Amino acid sequence: MSAYTLTRLRQPTQRDLFNIDLSHLSDDLMFRMVGTLEQGFKSALRRNKAGGVDRIARTPDFTTKIRQAVVSQSRYRIEG
Repeated sequence: MSAYTLTRLRQPTQRDLFNIDLSHLSDDLMFRMVGTLEQGFKSALRRNKAGGVDRIARTPDFTTKIRQAVVSQSRYRIEG
């Protein structure tokens, strides 16, 4: 999730990951990412209560939805 947030890319390459400035990973940014993750889990649990958190988190669909939410969020402004 941090990689998507800090690179703003849907499929960051290894080179993109090497170029991440970890100073941008602030407590505020982490708090906002956790909020997005929480919303995603709540939404997924409402649709599939029998699935459980662990099983839902491992599905490709959930991963894709979280990645899309993070990449498209304009609120993840990173000060350079």
